[in-house]
Amino acid sequence: MKKYFYLLLCAMFALSSCSNDDSEDNPQTESEEYTGKLSDLDLLEERLVETDSVGNILGYLVGANLNEADPTEISVPVNTYEEAVELFKKWLPEGAQLIEGDKMITWKMTDEENQEEGETILKESTNPGEIANVTIRKASQTENAPIITSVKFIPFSAWPENSTAIEEYLEEHYYLGAEVEVTKNEGASTGTYVVIREWSPQEAGIMIRFSGDTWGTFWDGYNKKNCSSVGTTQTVSRVLHQGSNYDYFVNKYGKQHNWPDLHKRFMTKTVTHEFLSTINWFVRLDTGEAAKFPNHAGADSQYTKVYIYWFIPKGNSVKIW
Repeated sequence: MKKYFYLLLCAMFALSSCSNDDSEDNPQTESEEYTGKLSDLDLLEERLVETDSVGNILGYLVGANLNEADPTEISVPVNTYEEAVELFKKWLPEGAQLIEGDKMITWKMTDEENQEEGETILKESTNPGEIANVTIRKASQTENAPIITSVKFIPFSAWPENSTAIEEYLEEHYYLGAEVEVTKNEGASTGTYVVIREWSPQEAGIMIRFSGDTWGTFWDGYNKKNCSSVGTTQTVSRVLHQGSNYDYFVNKYGKQHNWPDLHKRFMTKTVTHEFLSTINWFVRLDTGEAAKFPNHAGADSQYTKVYIYWFIPKGNSVKIW
């Protein structure tokens, strides 16, 4: 088992966020903060699926793709329509304005400029073997289709079973608070990761590691292409603050695993250029609040990384990305 686990970890990689560990040295102040807005569609997709830099799907963060002919379709098991609504609302940005009707919810999405971007509709389904479904559409039919176009909520009785052995393995090695040792991988930090969310058929498991290494600025010391998305970082923020999770993880793993002050902002990704000035998005892990800052290369500040892995059972093994 140990040999297999080692081989599995050799092939995985991680996305990471960068945090400002020394706000006193950072000349950026609250008055200079640009709150801005992200694309609603981008945020939704970042909470449903993980992609590489060119949009190829690396893994599904909720449910699974049960229709190999259509990778833009996700299936999620639920017991009731009400449970489907609860999960659906977890995927939306905080403050999303919803139009709720009889067994139907519509969300009008807007882009960075608050212009119409499309709509996402959840409705109860009359299709056999389906409790509800979500349709995601862009406003312009001439643009590329969304990465995910539909989510089907199906009964648990219709969910394909994993092998008993792999589920027992997950329960034994990937339980909440478990420490997973990464000894070798490609493009990510090795070390001890901590499971902050167990896998379930509805959601992929999450484990994270704070690196503890620092550098002058993210411009000089870090390749921003590997930073995780805003949606991913906000998901981690929400998981860290569910119930007593925050106190548990900080008290048990804080010093041992270089866990930083979660009130600091974690750099996520570069979004755009405005008048030759690079705009970078930051997320607070304590609140999930996202804000953007202008280019401050050369600032006397230090950053650290948080590496994020997702994991799910796949056949008789564990898929990690």
